[in-house]
Amino acid sequence: MFGKQSLYLVFGGNLETIGRSEFQDLQDIELVGLYGSFNDAEAKWRSKSQANVDNAARCYRVVALHNIISPADSVSDFLSTHNVSTGLRVSPKTTVSSTCRKMADANVGAAIIVEDDKPIGVFSERDLIGIVAEAEHGWRNEPISKYMTPSPLCVSMDDKLVNALSVMNDLHFRHLPVISQDGMLRHVISVRDFAFARNENFINMDKR
Repeated sequence: MFGKQSLYLVFGGNLETIGRSEFQDLQDIELVGLYGSFNDAEAKWRSKSQANVDNAARCYRVVALHNIISPADSVSDFLSTHNVSTGLRVSPKTTVSSTCRKMADANVGAAIIVEDDKPIGVFSERDLIGIVAEAEHGWRNEPISKYMTPSPLCVSMDDKLVNALSVMNDLHFRHLPVISQDGMLRHVISVRDFAFARNENFINMDKR
């Protein structure tokens, strides 16, 4: 459902327990309206919340509908509407020490090892922990190819976004390379990208 049109839903109802998020009766949910801008939706949310200030169980929320994932959405759809990184790329001969410095400088949790722009491995913070715990002395100057996770699982631009999310969730991946039809690395989706999207998608504005 990714698109350029902004669409916000304002709704409310009585909570089962004050301070929690579950509503008492979904059949009794009040659909306040749909709005084309966040400012309009916030104004209506604030108005409804203030009008019910004496009812502590009454809760109103704003949800950004335009970014909610549809089963038809592709990885390409997500990339076209979100600022997703093209990934930190290093060669197989880059040392572990240099790779870690690059990751720190870029503030990322993983580096993609590439040959001819094709991903051949991934090195993450988890891999570094394993090295520190088990590797022999001198590992800092070893090539990253010795410690990377080889043959990384990738998704294509045309893959469904829900499938990419399922892969990351089921296999506990924090980073997932996105490749073109000819196998070239294009982007690296991270859990951080979905966290940013979630912050926009579900703006829980409980009345104060």
